Parts: sequence; C-alpha cells; structure tokens
Amino acid sequence: MKQGVGSRVVAVELLRRVLEDGAYSNIVVRTATRDLERRDALFVQRLLYTTIRYLDRIDRTIDAKVSRSIDDDVRAVLRVGVAEILFTDADAYAAVDSAVEAVRVGGSPRASGFVNGVLRNIVREGEPPLPSGPEGEALRLGVPLWLHDDLVRTYGAETANSFLETSNQPTRVGVRRRRGEAPGAPIVGIDDAYLIDDVILHHASIASSDLVVSDPSSTAVAAALDPQPGDRVLDLAAAPGGKTLHLWDLIGGEGLVVAMDRHAGRVATARRRLVGQGADVRWLIGDATAPPFQPHSFDRILLDAPCTGLGTLRRRPEIRHRLHPDSAAELGRDQRRMLEAATTLLRPGGRLVYSVCTVTPEETVDVVAGTGSHAPESLPGAEMAGGVLLAPHVTGSDGMFIAVIDR
Repeated sequence: MKQGVGSRVVAVELLRRVLEDGAYSNIVVRTATRDLERRDALFVQRLLYTTIRYLDRIDRTIDAKVSRSIDDDVRAVLRVGVAEILFTDADAYAAVDSAVEAVRVGGSPRASGFVNGVLRNIVREGEPPLPSGPEGEALRLGVPLWLHDDLVRTYGAETANSFLETSNQPTRVGVRRRRGEAPGAPIVGIDDAYLIDDVILHHASIASSDLVVSDPSSTAVAAALDPQPGDRVLDLAAAPGGKTLHLWDLIGGEGLVVAMDRHAGRVATARRRLVGQGADVRWLIGDATAPPFQPHSFDRILLDAPCTGLGTLRRRPEIRHRLHPDSAAELGRDQRRMLEAATTLLRPGGRLVYSVCTVTPEETVDVVAGTGSHAPESLPGAEMAGGVLLAPHVTGSDGMFIAVIDR
C-alpha cells in the first residue's frame, strides 16, 4: 500500500461510521487511531473533521460533476478526496492518486477510474460558486441555513460568523492540574486551566493523573460552583464524570460528592474511571427532572444539563448535521424542569450552577430567566443576561454558558 493511503482508508471508514451509524467523531478517532503514529493519527482526524465540517459544500461539488447515482462506499472516498483537495494545503494531484488507491483498497477497484475522473475534474475547475446572501454564508461556514439564521438573529452577523469560523478551526487540548504545575498556556481567570499542544498528551504526568484532560470551559464550571471542604455536593446529569472529578478535587476528599445520571451504562463507566483516579464519589441512576433527594439537602449543586452541544463543534463537527430547528427549544423545556427541580434541593446559603455547552438562547438565558441567576465572578467570557458565555471566539475554549444561583 502506498504511503498515506492507509490513513485515507481509515478516514473514509470513520466518516461512514459517523454519518451512517451515528458515532461521535472524537470517540471513533481516538479509538481507531490508537495504534497509529501520532502524525498519521492527526492526519486522519484532520481529514475526517474537515469532511464533516464542509460536507454540504463537498456534496454540492461532487453532484455538480456527476449525473448518476453514486455507491455509498465510493461517495465516502470522493468526499474525503474533495475535502483534501479543496480545504487543505495538500498537493491536489497527490490527493487524487491517494483517493484512487484508497477506493481500490476499500473494495471497489472497478470505481477507480470514475473516482480519478471526478477528482481530476474538481482539481481543474474547483467547486461551483457559492450563492450570494445568507445561503452562501451558511454554505461557506458549513452549517444549515436555519442554524446560521438563528445565530445571526441572536448575536448579529459579525459575532455569529466569528463563532462559526472559529468553531471550524483545530483546537489545542485543554487540561487542568490536580497536583503540581501544568505545562502550556494558562487561561486568565481559571487558575488551573491550561491549553497545551496535542503532543503533550503523551506526557508522563497525564498517565500518573497529575493532569486531567479538561477543556477550560469545563474547568470553569466547577470553579464557578466553588465547593469547599466539608460541603455536601450534588452533580446532576454527571456522566461521563469529568466535572465530578473536579468537584471531588476541590473539596479535597473532605465532604460528600453525589453524582447522578439517568444512563446506567454511562454511570458504570464513570464510576470505574473515578475510582481509578482515587475519587470516592457516590454514584446513582436517576432522572434530573425528579431527583430522589429531600429538599435543602445540598450545599452545592451542579446542573450541567444535556444540550445541543453547539459549543463543542470544534471537537464534534457532526453535531451541525444532527440538529433540527426545534432542537434547542425542546431541550430548553427539559433543562428548565431540571433546574426547577434542582433548586428545591439547595439549602439556604448554598450555591447552584447551571451550565450547558451551547450558545442558543433557548438553552441559556431563557432557561435561567426569572431565577435571579448571575454571572460567576472572576471568570473570563462575555456576560449575558443571568450568566456568562465562554466560547472559541471569546476565550479560545469550547462554548459554555455558566449561570450562578445563590440562596
């Protein structure tokens, strides 16, 4: 097999798993590239993410050159090939040759001539001109028109486009330190949050649990809750447990951390992982809209609610293809029910933090409206009604809305 073809074959397979089987790109990349050289693993991730981000433009370009139906296996190879030709700095004809070899290796050798012809045509002629106006802007940024329109109405064209453009860029890895000093660039306002180069993930301190992979926006959530040693802390919708571990670290093992999630499998996985990291957290399975606790039972409560996840587009670009115009409103209604239930569990003098890794008003300011929430003190971000927004174009981190309710 020619050099580089194997990486493209992997990227094609992962693309099909994401688009056809509903897999998450960040998870399949991590598992499928575990045994690859770091350079090859990063190349697979780049090809996969780029293809997903610009999928509508890629299909539009392919369909402009082809007048017949295309087998799914062949279309997947074409999609990755077009992504490499149009949206990377690779040598275009080398990308064509690699795609042709990839379709042969992938089990469709009779389509090699077809793939060669289509891709060489695209190298010569490029993609069709984008339409003018909002439709063209949405295509340029790789998002559905309805989503672009919603963000523009909420934030204005300049801010919305800045958010989407930044969300299409690669990101460094976020970490926080459990002990000692962390390498990398600290985030102003979040004492233990750092951004590091991806290669640092092989640093021995990760393996020894001195560092935990955690985007600065996630680190900011536990920092906003600010639990103290001796507190009774509740983490609702807690799996996979990254923020739960941070809460445990903040109380220093003195006090109680209860973590609840409605997914039994995710609870089991989170429990095993945190036990391995020395965290004595009490896990249980339950619905955050009806938590099984007495009123006023906890000093600190975190509700990191399920959401559309638009703040994580840099890491999970497929989210843009899985939402519909009513997604945010539907989730917002459930989030409000969770928040109302959680508030009854907070003791007088306690603190509740509501957070979501998204940017839509239906899931952020609308959910906390009328609760008396406020932005956390001493954290970076753009202040919004009742909270603060961290985002890639503002803080260099994932998108995260954080609101504090003090009693």
